[in-house]
Amino acid sequence: MKGDKNLQFCMDSLKSLQKLSEYEPEQKRALEGAQKELRELRRNARPTRAEMYRVVRRVAEAILKVFKGE
Repeated sequence: MKGDKNLQFCMDSLKSLQKLSEYEPEQKRALEGAQKELRELRRNARPTRAEMYRVVRRVAEAILKVFKGE
């Protein structure tokens, strides 16, 4: 999935979101974890549907954690 433009957009968006300084360390760690998940998905040439759904869920959880302020 290395050349997928949607995956790259998501990674770039998470990176720009992480650069904001208004977040707590736990929230930043959640974003870092989401970025790590996306990088691993990107390295996988043929991810299964279950793997893709798992990564989408973890990214969504990280984003919700940041915006809810947990």
